[in-house]
Amino acid sequence: MHNLAGACHAVGNLGRAVPLYEATLVDRERVLGPDHPDTLQSRNNLAGAYQYAGDLDRAIRLYQATLVDCERVFGLVHPSAAIVRRNLGRARRR
Repeated sequence: MHNLAGACHAVGNLGRAVPLYEATLVDRERVLGPDHPDTLQSRNNLAGAYQYAGDLDRAIRLYQATLVDCERVFGLVHPSAAIVRRNLGRARRR
């Protein structure tokens, strides 16, 4: 489901991608827990879909929360934290 959401996002079908990302996130939080790397990736990707759909406030809030969790789980210099930090910066500049 996560890959299908990514494919929909890649071709610009955000109307389909966002609900798929949201459902994937719910499932990953339930099955893997909120701090699992795949769950954090889902949160980052959902924030990206919100951003490209034009919902910047929602995207920024989700990026911020995801960054806090990535830094807590992985550390400040981990590549996953760096990716979310970069995405948050791009969303803020928009």
